[in-house]
Amino acid sequence: MSIFEKLHQQGQQKKQISQDDMRTEIGRIQADPGSYLQQRGFTIPQGMTDPRQITQHLLQSGQVGQGRLQQVMRMLGR
Repeated sequence: MSIFEKLHQQGQQKKQISQDDMRTEIGRIQADPGSYLQQRGFTIPQGMTDPRQITQHLLQSGQVGQGRLQQVMRMLGR
């Protein structure tokens, strides 16, 4: 289950994400953010690997809203 799915589940069921689960997911994202997101149904242009570019693409293409991005950033402490 991806961090995005867990966020959705947390909102629905008020479940806590364990720190180990969070570290595992963050490690997967850092290793290959484009592939990680593509595997979860997001459309990322081939060869796009920079997290800022990917974030901008997701926002501009409407695949992720500003509210969801802010929620993830708060969880990551950024």
